[in-house]
Amino acid sequence: MSDPRQNNPARQAAAADTDGVGRSRSLTVIRATTRISSLYAAIRQFARRVRDLLQRTPLAYKLSFFITVLVVSCMVLLGIILVQQQTQLLQDQINDQGNTLVRLMAKAAREPLLADDKLALDAITSGFASNSIVGTAIASLDGEIISQAGVLLEERNPLTRNELDQIIDGEVDTHTWSWHRLGGNRRQTVMSFMQPVRFKDVTTGIAVVTLNQAEMMAAVSTAINAIIVATILIITIGIAMSFALGRRITQPVDRLVQASHAIGKGDYTFRFSDQRKDELGLLMEAFNEMAEGMLEKSQVKSALSRYVSPGVARQIFSNLDDVGLSGKQIEGTVVFADIKGFTQISERIRPEDLVAILNRYFTLVTHACEINHGMVDKYMGDGVMLVFGAPEPDEDHAFNAICCALLIQKLIAHENTLRDKQDLFPVEFRIGVNTGNMLAGNMGSADRMEYTVVGDTVNLASRLCGITNAGEIVISREMYLRENVKHRVLAGEYQSIRLRGISQPVSTYRVEQLTAQYAETIETQFLDIVRSKQSETDHETG
Repeated sequence: MSDPRQNNPARQAAAADTDGVGRSRSLTVIRATTRISSLYAAIRQFARRVRDLLQRTPLAYKLSFFITVLVVSCMVLLGIILVQQQTQLLQDQINDQGNTLVRLMAKAAREPLLADDKLALDAITSGFASNSIVGTAIASLDGEIISQAGVLLEERNPLTRNELDQIIDGEVDTHTWSWHRLGGNRRQTVMSFMQPVRFKDVTTGIAVVTLNQAEMMAAVSTAINAIIVATILIITIGIAMSFALGRRITQPVDRLVQASHAIGKGDYTFRFSDQRKDELGLLMEAFNEMAEGMLEKSQVKSALSRYVSPGVARQIFSNLDDVGLSGKQIEGTVVFADIKGFTQISERIRPEDLVAILNRYFTLVTHACEINHGMVDKYMGDGVMLVFGAPEPDEDHAFNAICCALLIQKLIAHENTLRDKQDLFPVEFRIGVNTGNMLAGNMGSADRMEYTVVGDTVNLASRLCGITNAGEIVISREMYLRENVKHRVLAGEYQSIRLRGISQPVSTYRVEQLTAQYAETIETQFLDIVRSKQSETDHETG
């Protein structure tokens, strides 16, 4: 049997209304939360933009702004103090003058007031009237004005009645208050002074003197205007001086930034010529010393790179505190190349011509080595030793070494063609290449060392160079059978050699060329080196 409450339409409508109200409230809360989150995000974004703007603002402008704010704050504070002091001083002067006049008038009115001599009282009130005195009056104890001259508040004015009552009731002996009177169409500020008229401790009436505060207000206004003008003038001067000071201070900083950028780009010749004795001068001097040190280091590094490979030079400079004798086992490739028949050549030409020939050909060998990621280990008379895979690891060192050997032979052939056009004899190289394990590191003594490689692999490469004919490249069988060599190099069996300490002969292969897929590599490298040398020649002759 179904629940009758479930079939009650009124109950269902009420439940639906309740759900609708709940959903409406939830949506309202969600919308309010979303608006608050959006507003908070907008505020954070605005604050971030302001912070970024302040960070990008030049230091001179920031310094000028803060100095200007400081000057303005000081001048405004000083102006307020001066105006207050000036106003108080003038107020005191008026009070002294009003109190003095009202006391004199009260003293003069004692006897006429007792005698009820209105004529004498009129003479007294008229006698005290002047340009600075707006009005005078003598009143009885019940507040009735007996005699007056000039302007006085009406007797029925509640303000006047209240002020008079304070004297009549004996609350005070003297009383001063400020009020406004209409003079034509202008509203004037005046000050009234009241003094009881006493004769032998008997109060017979009240003397009233009203002074005009226009002079005081004019003096205060003049002082304020003078202070405003002085403040604006000083602020203007302060802004100009703060900007000049900011530029004076930040200009060396800007130059330091420019010098840092120049140093970062490798220009170590930048120097500051300013002669300053302050902290900025010390900073410039320190920067000059730093630039001088970096220039010397750059020159030493450049000179060192001419004696050792750039890779070795980088290792030395990256760890200057730990340069010592050391070595580690690596896998690399060694190339030996020397001039065939060098002894006969050296007997035929002058020593200076021989040096020029060696330098010319060794330059080509060095370019071929560097373009294939190798290192010139050393020059040995008419020969050169190249290392691949050290000091920086190279997974393709064996193939790069063979590419280097082929490129050397191509460059030598090109150079011999040029020499033939000049009716000069050709110079031919023979090259031996071997790969395998070797010891690499700093070797020698603690006082004098060099980075090199040693081991059986190196010795075999040297022997291979010795059995090679002019214009040939010979490698070991083990090297040729490497996976990254045999599929990219075309070579034929050459001959077997016997080495001391090894019972079995060593099989060798003569390298012919690279496979068609890689042959273009040598041609591209050859053209790059030829163009580079031609550009150097044109630059020297131009």
